[in-house]
Amino acid sequence: MSAFRHVIRALLITGALLAIPAAASAEAPEAITQTVTDQAGALGNRAGEVQAAINQLEAEHGIRLYVVYVNGFSGWNATTWADQTAGLSRLGRDDLLMAVATQERRYAVSADTNFPLSTEQLNKVAQETIVPALRNDDWAGAAVGAAKGYGTAMANPANPEGRSAWWLAGAGVLAAAGGGVYLYSRRRKTSRHAAAAKDLETRAGQALVHTDDAVKTSEQEVGFATAQFGEEAAQPFAEALEYAKGELDQAFRLRQQLDDEVPEDDVTRHAMLQEIVKRCADANARLDAESEAFDRLRDMEKQAPRVLAEVQQAHAELTPKLAEVRRAMAATNERFAHSALTPVEDNPDDAANRLEFAGQTLAAAQASLEQGESGKAVAQVLAAQSAVDQARQLMEAVTRRADDIHQAAAGLKPALETVAANLSAAKALAADEAYAADLAPQIAYAESTATQVAEDVVATRVDPIALLRRVEEAQTTLDEALKGVRDKKARQEQARSMLDQAMLTARSEIAATRDFITTNRGAVGSTARTRIAEAERLLAEARARAGEDPSAALAAAQRADQLAQEAGQAARGEVSAFGYGRTGNGRGGADAMMGAVLGGILIDGMMGGMMSGRGAGRGGGRQPAGTSRRGQAPGSFGGSGTRGRRGSGGAF
Repeated sequence: MSAFRHVIRALLITGALLAIPAAASAEAPEAITQTVTDQAGALGNRAGEVQAAINQLEAEHGIRLYVVYVNGFSGWNATTWADQTAGLSRLGRDDLLMAVATQERRYAVSADTNFPLSTEQLNKVAQETIVPALRNDDWAGAAVGAAKGYGTAMANPANPEGRSAWWLAGAGVLAAAGGGVYLYSRRRKTSRHAAAAKDLETRAGQALVHTDDAVKTSEQEVGFATAQFGEEAAQPFAEALEYAKGELDQAFRLRQQLDDEVPEDDVTRHAMLQEIVKRCADANARLDAESEAFDRLRDMEKQAPRVLAEVQQAHAELTPKLAEVRRAMAATNERFAHSALTPVEDNPDDAANRLEFAGQTLAAAQASLEQGESGKAVAQVLAAQSAVDQARQLMEAVTRRADDIHQAAAGLKPALETVAANLSAAKALAADEAYAADLAPQIAYAESTATQVAEDVVATRVDPIALLRRVEEAQTTLDEALKGVRDKKARQEQARSMLDQAMLTARSEIAATRDFITTNRGAVGSTARTRIAEAERLLAEARARAGEDPSAALAAAQRADQLAQEAGQAARGEVSAFGYGRTGNGRGGADAMMGAVLGGILIDGMMGGMMSGRGAGRGGGRQPAGTSRRGQAPGSFGGSGTRGRRGSGGAF
């Protein structure tokens, strides 16, 4: 087992990854060894009272509660701060951590995924005992109340909502209440089932995000290994990756079916969600099974000097190309509408951000090697390698989008000619009174759309991909109107004539959105990932069916384009909500670090904690072996690895 993997987490938490000032202060997450840690001086002479309550909880229920009081979380999300501290402290299944920032007035509770109390029970204790005390500045009371609340919940594991209270009133009261007790019990049972269903939805969303991140990072790592050692050496890992991709694809398809317009009954929905979780678990297990062999293959401690030199060269070659990409984007903007480049408009700045991060990290890696700190150097080289690769992907996406725009512009004229020909055919049919009423609305819409597009092309700077999409919609409207009077052969020929344009718009939208999600996966949740996965599946189906059934292929391509647009909108909304400031705002190295977190280059970043199916680095590939998946670290080949954590928190 590589020694460097035992220090990566600590290096990155403390800011040692980069030769820049760390964003965290003395109150950044760190390992704790005592059940009571009071850096804020909040407990005063009541520390003994808190300790006694904690000791009683452990003695009676085997649960160890850790409480930490600090002035602030140093810019970290409260939940992430607590999770990081729990991870660094190696807390286990039966351990809880409550962290309180007294001056920032925020708190969080962190529990292992398999902690014996449900999320609902944890939230109940927080809302009924912890938060009220914190709001009154009763710092000790919050800890004592938490210990007592968890003890009460542990004593009634099957009754998280306090149903034992009315039972203790006595059999006579129950008999008197009659049907009222029965209805009360039913309401509680319904509530419990609803909570369980919601928890399963959450776990399924998280599983999709984590597994997708693990697959993406593993895919990148297999690419590096193939380039370094050849396809034969990398074959076992490529096979594991393909298996994981297959399981993940099926899981995404199930999620898409749950989201479509056809509702499932509760039993079916529950079974489908369970299958999503299982398939994601199988995918992660298959990757994890090969992770140690992958570590041995790359043997990064020995390879670090050579890989460092390769990444330095790649960084040096890629950096000047950024100016070329900016010029290409500017030239495309001069000719076409700005909206045509919306899916990639931030790519040059993001690429510059990744290159900045890589440059800083490479310099730090060089210094680490010179000082004989090979473990630190490897962590830095891995992060830089991923950043350079992501910068390349961002830049290539701009070039590809520009090519797609020009190709769409060239396709507008023939597409309009096709619509004009079909309009003529439709108008000829409409002359017959038997068809006039049915065809008139479709003819009017198609003619209006085609006329407007033709005028836009001549008069303004346009978005060719958007216009081509509008022409497709007009043509589809006409095809639907003419379906009853055209024979199958004619319909297939018409679909074949439209297919190339539909495939272009779908392929371009999918590629741009997939690149956006991949390079911003630290903030993107399961909805966008589900939609883009289904879009990719449908595009593959369109390609496969293009020869034998153009009509079905056309429908699949158009649906793929629609889903890709939905995915892009969802992903951009989540990245915007992430609150990340891009290069150019004067933040320098801190911005570079945040870009690496947003891009999934560093896992479990400072602004993380986005759960319930959202992103923020709970996946991203296995953290190098021998370390916890807490803290910022470059991902590696493998699955989710260690268990995640759950809990509650917020302002008070």
